[in-house]
Amino acid sequence: MKKIIVFGSNGLLGQSIVDRFCSDFEVIGASRNAANKSLAKNIQYHQIDMTNRQEMDSLLQAEKPDIIINCAAYTDVDGAENDRELCWNTNVRAVENIIDAAGLFKPVIVQVSTDYVFDGEAGDYRESDPVNPKGTYARSKMAAENILTSSQFEYIIARTQVLYGYGNKVKLNFATWVISRLSQNKSIRVVSDQKGNPTYIDDLSESIFQLIEKHEFGLYHISGSEALTRFEFARRIARVFEFNSELIEKIHTEDLKQVAPRPMDSTFILDKLINHINWIPGDIDSGLQRLKIKLNEYYG
Repeated sequence: MKKIIVFGSNGLLGQSIVDRFCSDFEVIGASRNAANKSLAKNIQYHQIDMTNRQEMDSLLQAEKPDIIINCAAYTDVDGAENDRELCWNTNVRAVENIIDAAGLFKPVIVQVSTDYVFDGEAGDYRESDPVNPKGTYARSKMAAENILTSSQFEYIIARTQVLYGYGNKVKLNFATWVISRLSQNKSIRVVSDQKGNPTYIDDLSESIFQLIEKHEFGLYHISGSEALTRFEFARRIARVFEFNSELIEKIHTEDLKQVAPRPMDSTFILDKLINHINWIPGDIDSGLQRLKIKLNEYYG
């Protein structure tokens, strides 16, 4: 059985990756915090500072995984402008440490990236389209991609966007934030001029699993199959969960006065992914229905 290390295993994506892979691989979780008790019980776990080269060397030389999946990231887009060093260390130096520490045994490396590598002026982006990252977070994720593409490793770069789903003890994502507010009959303000492909977390995990199983390496856009604005997404959430959609106020991005720039239209074309794994990620209603089932399982 092949061995996988999942960095960021306590997070939303990390938990989903562990759940998807643990029956087919020997999975080792790794994160900066103590083990999350909700993770699958049959996995090993290591607490690690990924920015510390010595700790990375010790872990990878001891375990020698066949595959490394890096879900760990600094994702506070606005916070990155005020704490550039922390963002860069987490998103770039950690990847450098993985590459350097794994040099002797050459595992396959899966790096999760983002739609923010595009400026969002065009939309309908393919993997071959030119990038133009704006802001510290976006540039850090682009730098991480470049480290991997210039290495001698077999790799999968999974660009994704607007992740949503349920995770134990994780911060709210867009969908769970909307659900939390509307379930309490609290109003929300949502932008109508940012468009993307909301991605149900388990669809991203399944896509990565299939790419690994089929040895389809390289750069992929992985997202939900349906594109819509954040405002439209919020209204779909209200419909599926039977909340009052009148609580959702339509605003524009400029109203939020955010520090970092956002791509206005970062929608993906998924042809490469679909052709290589012969599988199509779900649409919005499919993802929300699965999220609804999962939330009912945990909260009743």
